Amino acid sequence: MDEDALMKQAADGDTQAFGCLVIAYQRRLVRFAHRMLGDAEAAEDAVQEAFLRLWKGRLRYRPQGRLEHLLLRIVRNVCLDHARSRRNEESAGDASGFLADSLERQVEQRTLADAIRQAVQTLPEPQRAVFILSEYESLSYAHIADVLDCPIGTVASRKHLAVAALRRCLETWIKEEET
Repeated sequence: MDEDALMKQAADGDTQAFGCLVIAYQRRLVRFAHRMLGDAEAAEDAVQEAFLRLWKGRLRYRPQGRLEHLLLRIVRNVCLDHARSRRNEESAGDASGFLADSLERQVEQRTLADAIRQAVQTLPEPQRAVFILSEYESLSYAHIADVLDCPIGTVASRKHLAVAALRRCLETWIKEEET
C-alpha cells in the first residue's frame, strides 16, 4: 500500500482512498488508544477523532512514508486531550466515590494481565506512551522517537523509568501470586 499516494488522492477529495487508510490503520490505533486510556469506548472515540483531524489536515500532509507515525502521534495527542478532560471532570465530581470504585475494581481484578494494565495506566504519560509503543506495538526506539518527536536517548530513559516503576508497582501483587 502506498500511503503517500492514498493521502494525495484523499487531498484531492477521494474518500475511498482515505477509507483504505482508515481500514489499514484503525485496529492498531484503537489498540494503542485503549492501552493509553484504559477504556475501549474512549479509545474508539479517540481514533475516530484522530482520523477526523487527519482528514481536516489532509491538504497540509507532506509525503514522507511515515503516515503510521503521524497517526500514532495524532492518537496520542487526542488521548492526552481526553485524559485532561477526564481529570477536570473527576476533580469537579465526587472524588471519594471515584476512589472507592477504583479500589473495588482492584479487589475484583485478580489476574496478572489486569494488574499490568492498571499499573501501566499509573505511569506518567510520557513513560506510558513509550512503554506501550515499545512493548505492545513493537516499535523500535528510533520509530518511537519519531512518533513522540524526541531523542532516542529520551525514549530509552523513559522506557527504563517505566519498567522500574512497573516492577515496583507490581511487586506486591507478584509476591501474592507466588505464594
